[in-house]
Amino acid sequence: MRPASALGRALAVEFGPDFVGKQLSNEVVLTHLDPELLQEHFSWHDLNEILSRGRVEPAELTLCAGGRPLPEHAYMATRAGHRVVDLTKTFALMRSGVSLIIDSLDRIHPAIRAATDDVMRMVGEAASCNLFVTFDDSQALDSHFDEVDTFVVQVLGTKSWRVHGPSEEHPVPEYGDSDPARCPAAVLFERTLEPGDVIHVPRGWWHTVRGGGESSLHLTFAFTRPTGYDWLRWVAYRALADVSVRESLARAGTPQEQRAQAERLLDAFMDEAKGLTLRDFFDVERRRAGGRDTAGLPWDVLRARPPAEAVVELATVRPPLLDVRDEQVVLTAVDQEFALPVAHRPACEVLVRERRIQVGELAARAGTSVAAVAALVSALLRARLVTVADERARRAEGWRAS
Repeated sequence: MRPASALGRALAVEFGPDFVGKQLSNEVVLTHLDPELLQEHFSWHDLNEILSRGRVEPAELTLCAGGRPLPEHAYMATRAGHRVVDLTKTFALMRSGVSLIIDSLDRIHPAIRAATDDVMRMVGEAASCNLFVTFDDSQALDSHFDEVDTFVVQVLGTKSWRVHGPSEEHPVPEYGDSDPARCPAAVLFERTLEPGDVIHVPRGWWHTVRGGGESSLHLTFAFTRPTGYDWLRWVAYRALADVSVRESLARAGTPQEQRAQAERLLDAFMDEAKGLTLRDFFDVERRRAGGRDTAGLPWDVLRARPPAEAVVELATVRPPLLDVRDEQVVLTAVDQEFALPVAHRPACEVLVRERRIQVGELAARAGTSVAAVAALVSALLRARLVTVADERARRAEGWRAS
């Protein structure tokens, strides 16, 4: 599927087709992008626009100093019954060395949302994007590791990075010691990132980050990969069909009764697990995969069908499954099946492959009429599988980097 944003396309080119299979989660990877391209996606102007609103929900804003978050009352105020960012307090704190972090920036910024969705599709996992703003040589967080894999993108200014490697293999939120005292002393990667620099930091690899002596904006795209623990939980859920898994544990039972119940539970789990593979898990994950609940007004409500110049885009993170059954083409996503006349198969195949395309071009590529494709798009809109927009409106509203 072709990336929708210029940043997504650049990341896909620079990391290359072998990255996911060979380097993802395994090693630090450094590459470089055009700094001007990054600033087209996010700049001081964009940050000023966000902060001037006073509120960043559904993203989250935090100020950090000395490796710890500050209490909210230090930089928030109540005005007209709403909690808002007090910019006077915020900027005074930042002048004293406090760093600003906006988690889930992709939820409030269109160009970053498009780039984040491209990262999702590039690595095949759910992703989000956080913004870090630092001045001088301040340090927002203590030495730490993340329980997710990341792309770190230096947009403006410089940032000093040291990557130490893991203290234990593959930590997860439920298991792992994040005490900074456990940070390995050895440094495996050290560099002052400059505008355009991008690094991949694997999950569980400790890193120490400080400002480079000037103002700095960097983006962190974080993505979560399923683990063996996720597969085990999935198998356990499927085993609920066995009544022995659903019965109450024998708290008051004899040791023999408790041992027998434990053996029944283990048998039920193993019986379920023996017939399953990792591919089964991935197939279920793909069938259930949704995407952002994106609005596409006026087309979400209008009965009129989108014109040839409108842009249609798949809303799902992973491509929907596509199958042909009984003279119907069936798209599977969001744990639902959507059956359409088989005549729509060529257009569906092009849309799944391209992800984002003009209605007129989709019709030409599928060898069918604009009217037929517009009818297909309208049906997919009702199913919430796609969104539709006017390309001119996208650009006017800040989609300059897409």
